[in-house]
Amino acid sequence: MTWNIQAAIATAGYSQYITRAHRQVFHTRSKASILETIAETIRSTDIVCLQEVDLGGRRSGYRCQANAIAELSEHKHLAIQENRVVRGISRHGNAILSHYPLQDIRDLKLPGRVPGRGCLIATVEAEISFDVVCVHLSLGRKDQERQLDFIADNLPRHGRWVVMGDFNCGLHASAIEGFLDRMRTELTHQAVPTYPAWKPQQAYDHILAGPALDLSHYHHGTEICSDHLNVRAVLDAA
Repeated sequence: MTWNIQAAIATAGYSQYITRAHRQVFHTRSKASILETIAETIRSTDIVCLQEVDLGGRRSGYRCQANAIAELSEHKHLAIQENRVVRGISRHGNAILSHYPLQDIRDLKLPGRVPGRGCLIATVEAEISFDVVCVHLSLGRKDQERQLDFIADNLPRHGRWVVMGDFNCGLHASAIEGFLDRMRTELTHQAVPTYPAWKPQQAYDHILAGPALDLSHYHHGTEICSDHLNVRAVLDAA
């Protein structure tokens, strides 16, 4: 599963970008219940990539949201990446939660005109080991192409990898198509809309798998805990 959790701000309508703007700066008690809902949603999922996690800024009550979710969901293995700090307000990051051990964790910073985007890679020690990559790409097409080229440079050539996250572009965007061509793999699923969560129209969140792995049961969730819906799939060896 991949999920942009919007730091538990839980925007559920366009007007709430204004009425809940204070949640971008200050902690609120409602965020605790949102984190609990997220944890309950992901509890039975083996591998989860989260984006827009606050790792301990003022707006999260100075508590790492990734740690809080992992504790509640009983994921024993956790990798965290910090990408941007707004001093006195927030610590932006990505996280991988797993019921399987995580090895060889790599915290990589993505290239881009504006710094603050990251790529978190870990090897999952399941029945068949594979690499999982948690990403949150920039908004611009050129940056997305550079960032996916960078990710391709850091992926193994055995084809046992999965890249998950908020790509900020559609599944058939030139950046993703170029990445898939370079990695010699093909799409086996249709895009699912994830944004905005209350009336999804745009497919920004994706799961991509290497040629040695198969994705099935690909769909988005229905839980509105963020302005993005989550995306889920079953992963098997090809």
